[in-house]
Amino acid sequence: MWLRTMIEVIAALIMLGGVGGILYGVLKGTLAFSSRTIQFVALACVLPATMILSLERSLGNEGTAAIFSVVVGYVLSGLTKSE
Repeated sequence: MWLRTMIEVIAALIMLGGVGGILYGVLKGTLAFSSRTIQFVALACVLPATMILSLERSLGNEGTAAIFSVVVGYVLSGLTKSE
């Protein structure tokens, strides 16, 4: 029980750290808000949220696999494009 809770807290911290780091970089002016930034925010938010919902059994196996597949496809679709 406590291990699942710790994993969920770490996942929530990853979400907050990812979005907070991007927001800090954009507001400071050291980071441009580009398509790669949006892809990173998607990874930093959707994957930990999916993991938390799966651990709480609010999301089934098929739903988890579908969300992970969609996110991986979205992120990998931009590999051939150059910015």
